[in-house]
Amino acid sequence: MQTSNQGSSWMDDSTPPDVVRQRLGLGCARLGSVVGRDQTEALHFIQSAFDRGIRFFDTANIYGQGESERILGSALRGQRKRATIVTKAGQHFPAWMRAVRPFKHVITPLIRRSGAGRYMVSKAREARLPRNFSDRALHASAEASLRRLKTDYVDFFLLHSPSSDLITNGEALGSLEKLREAGKAIKIGISCEDVESGLLALGDSRVDAIELPLWPATAKTERFLNRARRQRVFVIGRGLMSAPPSTSNSDRWSAARAALISSLARGEISRLLIGTTRLAHLNQVLDAVQSAEETSCL
Repeated sequence: MQTSNQGSSWMDDSTPPDVVRQRLGLGCARLGSVVGRDQTEALHFIQSAFDRGIRFFDTANIYGQGESERILGSALRGQRKRATIVTKAGQHFPAWMRAVRPFKHVITPLIRRSGAGRYMVSKAREARLPRNFSDRALHASAEASLRRLKTDYVDFFLLHSPSSDLITNGEALGSLEKLREAGKAIKIGISCEDVESGLLALGDSRVDAIELPLWPATAKTERFLNRARRQRVFVIGRGLMSAPPSTSNSDRWSAARAALISSLARGEISRLLIGTTRLAHLNQVLDAVQSAEETSCL
């Protein structure tokens, strides 16, 4: 057993179930947010997820204004070879948000205590962020992400929500190819906003991985998954909480649980992301998965 410098144990003496380690991932979009957990709680959360078998972590340069990557880098120190990290680039914050970044540690406690502050942050998240997919911007973003993650490579480096024209053009993916050739990314690909963009991304043979929302599922979703399977593209599915309820009496969690369990049987979906920063929520999902696995083995 190893102990991190935060004092939480990495439970190497109990092997986590393969279904958790090999099929699930943690979405870290809210990690480091001004309305999320503080750093101590966030570190404990990542280490607890690791203890329960999560080895796949999905982040981006903009999540928490870079704090998501910093927290992951600290939490996974000493465990890098046992973890798979996905990060993304192409979006950035406007000048006014970058200007207040040095004061984030002062502003954060005030926002967390204020309903109005939380509302303002929520509205700000709805605004579309500026994009820059130039070669220079993507390489600079990659280098900054590697520093924050405290690593010299990432397992997956993805374009973050590029437009349809940019996907079709292919120049931005050429920049990611250079990162792959330099050993700074093992696999490259695109994080898409919808299935239509995912289908476009499948048209580029350089794409190793595609991340996209798979719920609510449609005929296009099935077409995408079938093509991805034939082309052996690594598919990262997100949006479980958007799964529609099976009946009018079903609640949101029941619908998400049903979608999760049924999706685990789909080999075309390489990883299913669980987007949460609450340990109780994560444990609820993992307990449901393990219960389903135990039942299927009876």
